[in-house]
Amino acid sequence: MKLRQYIFELLGVDLRLQPLKAVDRKKLPLYLMEIYNLKRGSLFGREVMFLEQKTQGHFTAGQYHKQITHIENTFNMPAVLVLEQLEAYNRKRLIKRKIAFIIPGLQMYIPQLLVDLREFRTATQKKKEKLQPAAQCLLLYHLEKEGVENMNFKEIAHKVNYTQMTVTRGARELAAKQLCRIEGTNGKRLVFDEDREIIWNRALPYLQNPVKEKIYTDDFIDEQLLFKSGMNALSRLTELTDGPQECFAIAQRDYNDLLKHKRITAINRYEGRVCLEIWRYAPAILAENRIVDTLSLYLIFKDIRDERVEKEIEKMVSRVW
Repeated sequence: MKLRQYIFELLGVDLRLQPLKAVDRKKLPLYLMEIYNLKRGSLFGREVMFLEQKTQGHFTAGQYHKQITHIENTFNMPAVLVLEQLEAYNRKRLIKRKIAFIIPGLQMYIPQLLVDLREFRTATQKKKEKLQPAAQCLLLYHLEKEGVENMNFKEIAHKVNYTQMTVTRGARELAAKQLCRIEGTNGKRLVFDEDREIIWNRALPYLQNPVKEKIYTDDFIDEQLLFKSGMNALSRLTELTDGPQECFAIAQRDYNDLLKHKRITAINRYEGRVCLEIWRYAPAILAENRIVDTLSLYLIFKDIRDERVEKEIEKMVSRVW
């Protein structure tokens, strides 16, 4: 068994595991028994419940936290996730929430027992290349606005306001990352084999912050070019309060046009009446009610180390599905 071998190699401990008794299985909801194989074991003199995930489902850190808390409260002992694999960004989220987990051969994190051991040989692996802005925008359009599976590339180009060649390149990128397939010859179409939430979770390592640059200005700008973003947008989609400064997203092309025609001159890198986010793709393509789209907003805030923000953006994204 991979788990026993990994713990023995790492800690020199011969882990003895016992399946959960039938009487104890009845204490848990059926859905948890369908997700996990539960086994008792002992580490450093402490009884521990090991949760071997047997489904291929993708859970958020918040969902794992809820499931584990239920199990720990039921049996009054630490519970440890045992996973075959987990993306690095998801491991960071589990650690932020102090959720114990073991990925045999890769990492062991059990804060209740003061254990945080990692294998660093994978750190030299090539960093995953991010999607180009057009490919990212195309994917988010499919996930948030309208499914594109029944459209050919020409129709998609009209929807997202890109050239057909740009859509073709974006589609090839998505297919290369195994997020979709391309079918057809003359009228090529995209085929997505999984539901939107699974595609989103698989795509996350390749997605980048849409904000290319931030500037501040005291100038008044045509509102038709602007879309609420930053804390201004987050406060309208979550329980968080509004920020002290107005923040708007603007497309790179529109920003360049403002500069060219000298309709914006008072530019500051640090302060001003409003903050302008210059986006890698046009926010108008995905925006709703003059507010930037939910998934792009998540990508702006996902690396901010603030538990309240993290909790609210996870809830915000869960409502998309």
